[in-house]
Amino acid sequence: MPFIRRRRIWWEAVPGVTSYVVYASTDQTVYDPNNFRWESTPGITFKVVSGKTEMIIPDEWPEFPTEQGMYHIGITSRDDAGNQSDPFVSSGLFKFMAPLAPPRGGIESC
Repeated sequence: MPFIRRRRIWWEAVPGVTSYVVYASTDQTVYDPNNFRWESTPGITFKVVSGKTEMIIPDEWPEFPTEQGMYHIGITSRDDAGNQSDPFVSSGLFKFMAPLAPPRGGIESC
């Protein structure tokens, strides 16, 4: 099994919230105020996170897209009534595929 480097997504805690929602998209424009519709935003993947302020990708979010590329991560705070904040957005390169192994090799006496 190849070694795949994991990524840690983290954020600072917000007092009085019951959970956070972490969003991922390759399209940064989905977070523009005219486009962002929280869980109903087209072209966005999301996961609700409770009781912590970090996620290890892909271990804790197996549905996270595996295509290599720049991903824009939005994080919202959610209260007990279901209200959500505007997203905090950060971006990073994600690559969860290992390169191919060398096609040939050997051990020889010199």
